[in-house]
Amino acid sequence: MPRYWVGLDQGSGATKACLLDRRGRLRRLVTLPVRTRYPAPGRAEQDAEALARSVRLALDRVLRGIAPAAVGAVGIACQRSTFLFWDADTGRALTPAISWQDRRAESLCRSLSRHEDRIRRRTGLLLSPHYAASKIRWFLDRSPDLRRRVERGKARLGTLDAYLLDRLTGGAHWSTDPTHAARTLLMDLRTLDWDPFLLELFRVPVEALPPIRPTAYPVGEIPVRGAFLPLSATVGDQQAALIGLGCGRAGEAAINYGTGAFVIVNTGTRILRLPGLLTSVAWSSRATKRYLVEGTINAAGTALEWIGSLVGRSPHGLRGFPDLDQLPLVIPAFSGLGAPYWVGAARAALLGLDLRTGGADLMAATLAGIGCRVREILEAMKKGGLRPDRIVTGGGLAHRPFLLRLQATLLGRTILRAAIAEGTARGAALLAGHALGHWRCDREPRLAVPVESVAPSRSAEPAERYYRRFRRAAAHVARTGAWG
Repeated sequence: MPRYWVGLDQGSGATKACLLDRRGRLRRLVTLPVRTRYPAPGRAEQDAEALARSVRLALDRVLRGIAPAAVGAVGIACQRSTFLFWDADTGRALTPAISWQDRRAESLCRSLSRHEDRIRRRTGLLLSPHYAASKIRWFLDRSPDLRRRVERGKARLGTLDAYLLDRLTGGAHWSTDPTHAARTLLMDLRTLDWDPFLLELFRVPVEALPPIRPTAYPVGEIPVRGAFLPLSATVGDQQAALIGLGCGRAGEAAINYGTGAFVIVNTGTRILRLPGLLTSVAWSSRATKRYLVEGTINAAGTALEWIGSLVGRSPHGLRGFPDLDQLPLVIPAFSGLGAPYWVGAARAALLGLDLRTGGADLMAATLAGIGCRVREILEAMKKGGLRPDRIVTGGGLAHRPFLLRLQATLLGRTILRAAIAEGTARGAALLAGHALGHWRCDREPRLAVPVESVAPSRSAEPAERYYRRFRRAAAHVARTGAWG
């Protein structure tokens, strides 16, 4: 077996690269920050060329001093719904990378609302401007020149994985996988192929879209110092986190606290549809398909960063366990209110302030709001008959003791914190090895993730009272958008 495997993770706030050894242990991690621009209300963009450079630089740095021959393969995980258009000949970006946080096509989605049930049945997702299809049409409708270039084969469009694959391989290969293609709202969940009805509905020419390959599948080679490294997995960031946090078996759940927060349950080979939640592909290979149920919180890390900038405190500055009965409420709907409400027009709300409220209180309330949103999602899953056997947490906010202790208390059960620095990039690397037959991500004891148990507080009543207050406030925000 090769000595090393590489995982790349291109996320909203950073590009990361990790080096795993043959037992799946993290040996090196490189992190490069990236910027998101917010040029107008409801819009979020990133410099696509800067993202491509950051991925190449992270790869070069993580391989510093490592012979290419010692590396088995590379896997890459990306923001799932972020997309762009680029030149078919040069690979240069023709638009910014339009973030999954961007809601510029909200009015177009409303105009298509009569098709919502049909879209849900075919894709497992909701008709939402967070997904790419409506924003692809937004660009094509507003730029006749861009549409002509797309229709003539002079421009390509796709999610970030397709663009980065094109760039990393020098234009030799481009494709996408089902975990990304699903997030365009143009793929049929059962066939894992582009859906003719959805393509017609959103007026997207199929010729401009990348072919869909399995998640764990050799899709090209990356030139590195005179050698070629196989790129054998492309996967959505949250699906990669599911694998990287050690939740490869059906019934296992991951809570990934990142820019947003995501609650994902592995349902194995079952396609399970539950009210208020999303159904999607966990990963695929030549031989199999795995599915998941997901609940999304659109703002987690971004909410904490905003509060920190507002009160002049570092997000790392919170100490101790505050009095929940005196804590204000933060409804973290900075990019709309996600599962199980799905109110895109909702706005964040701060409630219950008084003259004693300080910066530490607001930061604690933001973390508590994220924890309450996670409980809402898991309660929706429970109502649909889905009860995870095991819950593993990861992401930057998983290192906040207050959040995890409160989360366990709110859920009334012990949860696990993965004792690894980076779950998403690790998952991409593990899938790269899976594609080449070096291990099985869904059953491989040697790939187990070390975890630490976090038990609920013995006194759960304060957390329960806080949650009841939060539920009433969140329901009000869902009804009124926080304005009424």
